Amino acid sequence: MINKEKIRMMTQAAIYEKRYYRRDAFVQRYYKNDYIGMERLKSKIWLTIFYGISLVAYMFDQVYNQAVDLLHYDYQGFVIKAVLIYLALGIIISIITSSVYGPRYDKANRRLDAYYRQIDKINTME
Repeated sequence: MINKEKIRMMTQAAIYEKRYYRRDAFVQRYYKNDYIGMERLKSKIWLTIFYGISLVAYMFDQVYNQAVDLLHYDYQGFVIKAVLIYLALGIIISIITSSVYGPRYDKANRRLDAYYRQIDKINTME
């Protein structure tokens, strides 16, 4: 006799495996703080790359479009502003990254735990 409940649960498990299992298993390989720290590091690397590109574009604009005299330019003020802006952006990016990837980690663990409970339930059914 076909057990319709078991087939339904197996179908749900297969859908989960296809959609989420790979990503959730990757997340579960890390502790929560390590996962968030890794994502913060990635975010800060991208921030550094794009901030460097924007500084080069800003200097290009100042020299070629605004015709700023480089001999009398306030380099010290420019560097101080650039570093302060970079630090502020770094803090903001860290807060945003933590607030995004913390709940994402928790959600992945809940889905994976539910999946394993469902697999155990399937295995115990006749």
